[in-house]
Amino acid sequence: MNFKLTITNILILISFIATIFAYYIPSLYIFWINNYFLKDGVYYIYIIQFFTGTFLHGSFFHFWANALFLFLFWNILELMMWRNKYVLFFLFITLFDWIGLSLLSNWNTIWISWFCMALISYYTLELKYKNNPEYKWWITALIINIWIGFVPWISLLWHLLGAIWGVLYYFLNKKYLKLQLVWEIKAIKS
Repeated sequence: MNFKLTITNILILISFIATIFAYYIPSLYIFWINNYFLKDGVYYIYIIQFFTGTFLHGSFFHFWANALFLFLFWNILELMMWRNKYVLFFLFITLFDWIGLSLLSNWNTIWISWFCMALISYYTLELKYKNNPEYKWWITALIINIWIGFVPWISLLWHLLGAIWGVLYYFLNKKYLKLQLVWEIKAIKS
């Protein structure tokens, strides 16, 4: 098996390092996403949370579950989307998750799981668009992962919003591609 340094694998590696550090230095969990520092006016920590909240995990099991999921499925999606669009997708999801959690959640949250949910919804729509019948299986996976949010220590909000952001990004991306095609046709005609 040939291991490639893809964006997905880099995200997994950063998450692993953050999880190890947080295991040995539990005070790092103040860098989970929450709105405490925003409310208290400690904006520099609030900004730091944007970069750290994605990669912290509550336990090694949580890390391994997300890492395995990303490794098995999302390297494929990264190839489908191309590297630059995948990075934009990650940044879009991260920004909207950070804002959503800051406004809607009063407790500490971590959210690489949001990214997984966004990927599931994006991939489901892409399969549906390509008339691939496998999209039905991914709808089931999406429903199960949203349903998992009803478990007391897992946030329904972050799973649901992750799925919504993935859908939003998918349609914004399709609209952008259509506009880009129109601009290219106009440029050719003139």
